[in-house]
Amino acid sequence: MLATIGGTVPAFAQVRAEGVLIGQAMVGDTVMTRGSVVLHHLSMDGEEEVDSTAIARDGSFRLHLPNIPDPARQDVFFASIRHDGVLYFGNPVTVAVQLDTTYVIQAFDTLMAPEGGFPLVLQQRNIFLEPEGELWRVTDLFQILNPGTRTVVTREPGIVWRHPLPEGASGFTLGQSEVSPDATTFAEGDLVLRAPVSPGERLIVVRYTLDTPYVTFPTPIETGQFELLIREPAPLMDVGELTFVENTELEPGTTYRRFNTSGLQAPSVALVAVDPPFEPPIEWAALLLALFLGAVGVFAVRRGADADATAGGPRLEGRRDLLIAVAQLDAAFDNSAESSKAELAQYRRRRAELLERVREAG
Repeated sequence: MLATIGGTVPAFAQVRAEGVLIGQAMVGDTVMTRGSVVLHHLSMDGEEEVDSTAIARDGSFRLHLPNIPDPARQDVFFASIRHDGVLYFGNPVTVAVQLDTTYVIQAFDTLMAPEGGFPLVLQQRNIFLEPEGELWRVTDLFQILNPGTRTVVTREPGIVWRHPLPEGASGFTLGQSEVSPDATTFAEGDLVLRAPVSPGERLIVVRYTLDTPYVTFPTPIETGQFELLIREPAPLMDVGELTFVENTELEPGTTYRRFNTSGLQAPSVALVAVDPPFEPPIEWAALLLALFLGAVGVFAVRRGADADATAGGPRLEGRRDLLIAVAQLDAAFDNSAESSKAELAQYRRRRAELLERVREAG
């Protein structure tokens, strides 16, 4: 049958048939020379440790799987090893083809955090602020980074890293994070991390509630990217250090006001109430419109009178004055020896304007 399919059997087909996980344990850039590797199995039936073995001096190991990974059973196999008191895990194996490559467990030497915590880098922080009845629900995402080459640890009950949360926060819960839930707590208004943090990035997601949206988010360390999303409907507010970007719809019918900034170094980000713009009642609007139209009428009358004065004559106000002006205009035109077409047109236009004003004057 294999010959009919066409050609030689791939090398991983034999590995798949044996159900063996072949791997290597590393400490930094060097092989681990001693230790014990444990094979874990997760499935629809639960979780169990199914095999263990000591690593060779070159860091290699072989673990026998009880069965070939079966996606239909939601099989997940992974291996772990302990180094300097810290447990490290390899990547999950969910399909048979993954058994064809060397399975690597990466461990690191350790670094003891100082009292009060280690200054990890806060690469990004995303805050979702959403109304929930009379309260406000906050989802706070911290993307932290250990830029070194050693895992930061602490002696119990010490602190690896901590970050203050807004005053008045309550109802703390931990979301889907990349740290152990047992080692993430809330103490004296701070998010406290006690779990070891190996080199690389980690995501911590916490949720809590606030009585009001007008709070101050402490930012004691520089934040690479800071983003705040406020779900509508929400009151108007000023977000000090952040810049409004846009209204964005994250899902149909759900709109957020989006604010952000880069390289935030301010000690805090305060959300402050802003008075809504003044909107006069309809009665006031009608009154203002009437006053405006009246002012326009007065301006038009005065402008006509000013035009008379500019033309060299007196300010014309009554019907008698207007008639005298027409007579004077006719006399002046009759006394002129010669008139050009332009002067004639100007005379006729001016005379028509004066007569129209006579009719308006009654």
